[in-house]
Amino acid sequence: MEKKISGGKKVIKWLKKHLAFDKNKDADIQLKESTRALKNPGCGWYHIYTFDLSKENFLYIDCEEEELVLLLIDIHAFRGCEQIPKEALEYFSSILTFFEQHDKGIILRIVYDTNGRGMENEPSSIKIVKSHMKQLGSIICEHMSKKESLPGKILVHQGLFVGSWGEMHGSKFLSEARMKELSDTFLEATKGSCPIAVRKPVQLRQLSCQKTASNTNFTLFNDAIFGSETDLGTYGTIRKSALSENSEREKTPWAREDELSWQQSFMQQSFCGGEVLGGMNTVSESPGNTDYPQRTLDWNQVVADLAKMHVSYLNSIYSKEVLDDWKAHRIMWNGEEISEYDYIGRHMGYRFTVTQVKISCVSPEKKKQTQDTQNQISENVITFTIKNTGFANMCEEVVCRLILTKNNKNIRAFEIKSDPSTWNSGTDTVIECHIPKEVWTQKSQQTKLFLQLTRKRDGRIIEWANEEYDCQFGVLLSSVD
Repeated sequence: MEKKISGGKKVIKWLKKHLAFDKNKDADIQLKESTRALKNPGCGWYHIYTFDLSKENFLYIDCEEEELVLLLIDIHAFRGCEQIPKEALEYFSSILTFFEQHDKGIILRIVYDTNGRGMENEPSSIKIVKSHMKQLGSIICEHMSKKESLPGKILVHQGLFVGSWGEMHGSKFLSEARMKELSDTFLEATKGSCPIAVRKPVQLRQLSCQKTASNTNFTLFNDAIFGSETDLGTYGTIRKSALSENSEREKTPWAREDELSWQQSFMQQSFCGGEVLGGMNTVSESPGNTDYPQRTLDWNQVVADLAKMHVSYLNSIYSKEVLDDWKAHRIMWNGEEISEYDYIGRHMGYRFTVTQVKISCVSPEKKKQTQDTQNQISENVITFTIKNTGFANMCEEVVCRLILTKNNKNIRAFEIKSDPSTWNSGTDTVIECHIPKEVWTQKSQQTKLFLQLTRKRDGRIIEWANEEYDCQFGVLLSSVD
């Protein structure tokens, strides 16, 4: 699939790795993807950090190199009272601030249960849950609104506070009506600033009809990936085609194949992830199968399923047996031997590569046709192709610029009107740009042209996967010596 985007008159593009460009000839340059790990925000492996709001403890970071953290916030101590004490609320805010200041993307999960007894540990009344949501949600909203001073960010909240481990099972508050009541309360308290991740695709469809299922208020998390044929109840066993075409079909859990196909279509621009519980073997749970035979899930199927789920993040600790298996097995990728674990880590979230740069000379007749009232004539048209080889899309606002340098100094930048969050995983995006006459350079000027991505809210540079990558300026597109 290809997507074509027009760059506009003041957008530029150029050319080639270490080769002087003859402006009288067309050029077609192929660029390569490296296999290196990228240190980019909003994707990758994560550790879990558990904090009990009734017991203020030391704040720490276990794994500095990981971009993401999952903050498990235990509010079990307050399940019997309608208001969380002020001291506990202040502690919650300080936890968020600590990880924001360390530039960690935050996956947040507030829970009443941390030992698998959701019914026993959650409040007896939904009124208490909603009150706690309003208190904690207002603090989440405050943190989401002041991102100009804190580099980290809350990317999603998993679950609706209730159920065993907060994983949206084992609760009296997970009927469709109760889920809507709780999700409405959370979204109102946070002013819609923080997406909610639910456990099952059917839960998402119940909360948001199929036409709007990709809406930014809701996404998915799955803490039983490859745990069984149904991912331990995340999916159903009935094929979608076996159900009548009516409104109730969307509120029924489908078999794995259908749910993965749905996720591939509707979760493209959502922040999804979770934990793996199985690996190369899963258990068949098809109706009528009483023997539960083992089904081998090969490596290609693992990668295909993670891509369909649009996985941006996974737990780096659990399940250890599966992760150790991935670390022990080697595969070939782009001519390099790499572990399965590293391959998955380098494809979670987005992974952008400029694969092709084309430069087309504009004929004198065409230049006359494109001349505007200010005599701004485009000398050449440059088209470049960007491939997202990651499992998912970028979920933050990013600015795309062309950077013109001379003697390794930035002398001019031009913003491209293209939204990198729409550079879909597994697809090519083609951007067409014009080189304005006033920036046309001669060989003697020793200039270079780069394509750069920066996070909009704080200017953090996003790494490209290209071999021709400069950590300061971006992808090298042209070098004129």
